[in-house]
Amino acid sequence: MFLSRPLFFLALFALLGELILTPEIPFSYRFLFLFSLLFLSLFLFRKKKNRLFFCSLLCLTLFMLNFYSVNHRYRRERESIDYILPLQAVLRGKVMYVEEQEKKWKLLLSACIVDTALEKKNSSLKNEEKYQKRNDLHFQKLILYLPKESTGESSMPLPLPGQICSVKGHFLELSPATNEGEFSLPSYYKGEGISGVFQAKTIELVRGESSPFAKELVRGESSPFAKELFTLKQSLGNRIDALFPEETAGFLKSLFLGERSGITLSEKSLYQSAGISHILAISGLHLSLLGGFFYRLLRKIKLSSLLSSLITSFFLFSYFLFIGSSHSAFRALFMLFLRFAAIQLGKGKDLLSQLSFALLFLLWLNPLSLYSIGMQCSFFTLFVFFLLEERPGKAVRKKKEKALSKICKKHTLGFSKHPSLLLKFPAYLSKLIPCLLSTLPHRLQGSFLFYLAMLPLFSLTQFSFPLYAPLLNLLLLPLLPFFFLLGAVSIFLSYLPEQDFLLLRLLSFSSRFLLNLLFQIFHLFMEKSLALPFSQILLGKMQALSVMLYFLFLYLLFFFPKAKSLSLLLSLGFLLSLPLYLPKPPKELEIAALDVGQGDGFVLRKGNLVFTIDNGSTSKNLFPEQIFFPYCKAKRIQHIDYALLTHCDRDHISGIQALLEKNPSIGLSHLILPASALEDHRYDLLKRLAYNHGADVYYWQKGDELVFSEQGICLSAKDNAMAENSTMAENHATTKKEWSGTKGHQLYIRCFYPNDSSHIEEANAHSIGCLLTYGHFRMLFTGDMPKEAEEALLENCREAEVSPVVDVLKLAHHGSKTSSCPSFLSETQAKFALFSYGKKNRYGHPHKNTLENCQKYRLFPLETAKLGEILIKTNGEQFEITAPQA
Repeated sequence: MFLSRPLFFLALFALLGELILTPEIPFSYRFLFLFSLLFLSLFLFRKKKNRLFFCSLLCLTLFMLNFYSVNHRYRRERESIDYILPLQAVLRGKVMYVEEQEKKWKLLLSACIVDTALEKKNSSLKNEEKYQKRNDLHFQKLILYLPKESTGESSMPLPLPGQICSVKGHFLELSPATNEGEFSLPSYYKGEGISGVFQAKTIELVRGESSPFAKELVRGESSPFAKELFTLKQSLGNRIDALFPEETAGFLKSLFLGERSGITLSEKSLYQSAGISHILAISGLHLSLLGGFFYRLLRKIKLSSLLSSLITSFFLFSYFLFIGSSHSAFRALFMLFLRFAAIQLGKGKDLLSQLSFALLFLLWLNPLSLYSIGMQCSFFTLFVFFLLEERPGKAVRKKKEKALSKICKKHTLGFSKHPSLLLKFPAYLSKLIPCLLSTLPHRLQGSFLFYLAMLPLFSLTQFSFPLYAPLLNLLLLPLLPFFFLLGAVSIFLSYLPEQDFLLLRLLSFSSRFLLNLLFQIFHLFMEKSLALPFSQILLGKMQALSVMLYFLFLYLLFFFPKAKSLSLLLSLGFLLSLPLYLPKPPKELEIAALDVGQGDGFVLRKGNLVFTIDNGSTSKNLFPEQIFFPYCKAKRIQHIDYALLTHCDRDHISGIQALLEKNPSIGLSHLILPASALEDHRYDLLKRLAYNHGADVYYWQKGDELVFSEQGICLSAKDNAMAENSTMAENHATTKKEWSGTKGHQLYIRCFYPNDSSHIEEANAHSIGCLLTYGHFRMLFTGDMPKEAEEALLENCREAEVSPVVDVLKLAHHGSKTSSCPSFLSETQAKFALFSYGKKNRYGHPHKNTLENCQKYRLFPLETAKLGEILIKTNGEQFEITAPQA
């Protein structure tokens, strides 16, 4: 199957070579790729495929050298940006693509030069190392954000594709993913070959021979073709906005123009949750439909095959430039070109060879496209399609499909030429239905295997699987051609003088009405599918080793011929073993300090127990959607047992508040608030949201405690804790009786502050201070407690005859000078001090006095702003601290 396709081996060697050199991949997996490469080389050598063997080695060498060179250049460009990040600079570059967003323009620039010396260059400084590091810096691609107020009729005109512009501004810092499940913007840009993002303040077009780019374009003028394409795109976008409602217009602009800025976050989330987000991106699916339709249309009007192929290729290439390039669109475009070439040469179409050639071409042009999720998904999906075609039983399936196609074609032609044959339609159905039924089992099996193969992809990208996505795609994808047709008709008719022709007005209204109706049907199907039971199966983020084993067993079981009875038995066993590949709850205690920016966020897990402390941020407005919810999904957290909020400041509550407001997919059983919250109006919204969510509200003060068994089951709660729902105390009493004989370490979380429920106006001053004990491991959580509250906590520990000595101390108020007094640090005798704060925050956290005190009392600092997510694992005897994303 593979040995007869040399392009596949060339692409495989090139891909493995790049993976071996990818520094982000752990060394153990790179060694595995090297072993696979050696195995393939030995396989070819033993099969006496000497020519293919040497060509593969040559391909491997060339692609590895190319990847190393491009990756080294990219790393050097990123280092240059980090060096000049805080400085004002001048950027000059050629405009490749322009996209309109809500408040700004997004431009893609190529062949860029950056200087930070805003004044006239002094030739005597050019040899100095510092000058060279800051000036005459070359970049392949950069993103430029241009405020809309800086362009227009009263100011500089917007640069068009092909023009050269010069802007003054500064680079923006790209924050990497610092928490599990968080989207990595630097990795995304690296996959696109984009080195950085530049924020412009002023802009001008470069003209004259003094420009270093003058040789590329005459006086910075855009090419007429690029200018016309951009003008057409702007005109169509404005026309769509004028013709349709906002939601429909955003969808159509995404479908026709590749612009997704008009689609709201809630809309994107709806499509992603339903499993049809690929519709929003112009990808291989759109280009294949459009190219196939255009080619058949030209053939219908009696154009030759060669002329139809050339015209379709030019049309698709223009459309590719029109929408802005993407890896999946490039792959589809290149494969369509190959298919047209194969038609002219009289060669049969070979999906795997076309796919391999496209991969080789893309990896050579942009080796960093290996980092692109879109590229990975696009090529992987088509490779799965190829395997499904080649699975056992291919000859039988092909024969049945051919018979079905023959019946459909014969009768369709007959009906079109002789309408009287419609009287024989029942006889036609009598032949068609048995053929359809004979192909149905194979089609259902193919669909089932396809989504089974896509399961790890869903796990790695969105951490869940939309169960009804196959049915939804089956129902909605056939409607896409109607969207294209009705949209094109509506736009075309809008340019005609409708006021003079009643028929045109009627046609225009009908096409817009039908298109809006189709859009409503789209939404209705998606919303109804998500309302069904088990609409989202939470997978979590699978480990790399689990993914490899999953694909290995899947391939061996379903794509190798074997006895039917054995195949059925093994297939059933594989399906039942699926949960083994998914992430499992930790057996011992895990404490994750999330990098929330300016705020606090902790997630404690042990067995099935999930206990959160705070989780809020003021520096990251989309913290719930971009960090907290994705983290829960990546860890397969469907339910939070207890959410403790130390006080009511936004940088401690925004995540839990958002969960209660708009994320019903994550449940919450108990909300713990400070005792003073019982009468404090600042907590009214939280209490109302908890009531609507079905969570019990629990108020903590000195002496309150929760005890959890080795399995994470709540054993008891102190009687003096105040709860608004009496069933909570009953549940605790029940579990205490059930688990009275539990063995192993128990988890204790005990409150030592505030003292009582008296009102304290200053929110920080009534922060909950609680001590976590698990075996010999101890950790103290302090919220934003000021020094006076810390002293009160120590006094309460003495009264309760509990030692305040801990292993890890979460420093209060993000390391502020108003907290972490010397006496508190001295008595707690912690080994590690955990700081949770945001980079470059306006409060100056952590304060230098706090850092000096930590150094004085020998506390090793753990800072989320520097390390990202901090993970503490303990078995009750020993503990280890890691930073998984550092």
